[in-house]
Amino acid sequence: MIIRFAALISVLFFCLLSGCFSSCEAIRDVRELKQDHTAYLDVSAADALMMNPEEQQQRDRDYNSRHFSPWHANQSQYRLTDIAQEFEKYGRNRGYGENGRKHKKNWIKKLKANARLQDYPGVGYPAITIRHTNLRALPTGKPHFKSSRQAASGYPFDNLQATAVMINTPVFISHISHDKAWVLAETGYYFGWMRAEDVAALPADFMKNWETGRYAVIVKDKTPLCDGEGLFLFRASLGTVFPMVNNGEKAMELLVAVADADRRAVLKKVTVTKDAVAAKPVPITTAQMARMANELIDEPYGWGGLYGNRDCSAMIRDLFAPFGIWLPRNSTDQAQKGGTFVDLSALSNEEKEKKIISEGIPYLTLLWRKGHIVLYMGTYNGEPLVFHNFWGISTRTVLGRKGKLIVGHAAITTLHPGRELLNYNQAAADLTTNILGMTLLVQSSGKPTSQSR
Repeated sequence: MIIRFAALISVLFFCLLSGCFSSCEAIRDVRELKQDHTAYLDVSAADALMMNPEEQQQRDRDYNSRHFSPWHANQSQYRLTDIAQEFEKYGRNRGYGENGRKHKKNWIKKLKANARLQDYPGVGYPAITIRHTNLRALPTGKPHFKSSRQAASGYPFDNLQATAVMINTPVFISHISHDKAWVLAETGYYFGWMRAEDVAALPADFMKNWETGRYAVIVKDKTPLCDGEGLFLFRASLGTVFPMVNNGEKAMELLVAVADADRRAVLKKVTVTKDAVAAKPVPITTAQMARMANELIDEPYGWGGLYGNRDCSAMIRDLFAPFGIWLPRNSTDQAQKGGTFVDLSALSNEEKEKKIISEGIPYLTLLWRKGHIVLYMGTYNGEPLVFHNFWGISTRTVLGRKGKLIVGHAAITTLHPGRELLNYNQAAADLTTNILGMTLLVQSSGKPTSQSR
């Protein structure tokens, strides 16, 4: 009996040193906090407008202008040095491939030859994406990992993944690779290499028929769209914008773009029920925000939008698209350019939380730490709640070994997710400790006003 007890103590001690206790299926916040945004709403104010309608209309016009800006470009918005520097960077650091082995010495040479940068810009024409696709730092679908170790700087952190791009997004094509398999595409928010098969050139009058000023937006994530004969076309993500043709009582008729045999864009009409689509912009209320956010609860984490999923900033960006609020693509730009930035870096943890609670506007305030962005929801039991999509919780054993407890999905948490873990690395994991600022997305007071019915 004594030997068995000693063995048990040894096993427990080893687990403590190695971090085994971080392997529970879910952190306490995810287990105990209701993963439902409607559970935290103030019912008495849930339908009150949170933004002045005139201000929202102006924000929506700005959104549309940025969204369609690639179609009105006369030339590329990026210099050759912007593109060439990616080849130089990854030429110096070859990194690891999907097989865990370092890329061969000539891999970047082959990619650069295919890019034929000496001829940049080779073309210049507007186009539209016909699939959910990706912008890549280099003309390849193969990954570049900093490390071969998962959860650290290996999978899923493919350095070549710039961002995902929704289907039917306006783009400007400035260059084509030697093998014609890749194009350099510019969206209203970023640029990179895109598979040529994922875009279609625009025929005459396409932009006139598409850019009508009346738009609908998908409000149910991954909504299947079918043509008039019931043939499946594609799934549209929450935040995808389409021209509106008719706004019926129970459904809307929209225009979508598909490609013909010559890979030119063709317009098709689709009908979508109103549980999945709405006229853009959707009035901003906490009830509407909660509805949209619940579409994304538990969505798998997708670094740079890989595998059709979202990372922290992509989720925030898509969440605000139905409301006509344009946000940049990465977390730093969202914090510093998305609204009024309030610097919190010099405050203590207690002072940060007090300021967030006193000045933050629920569902219209972003909290930012380096490399991560979260949405402030308000308070629960006296402490701030946030909604974010995150990869994991930093851990550290008593021997100093760093690790990561994988969460890997969108969740409602406190500012201290994972604090119950025995190997919790507060210095790296705690949101309050690492928050550098908050961003107020409204220029007005943001106080709810009566919503007309």
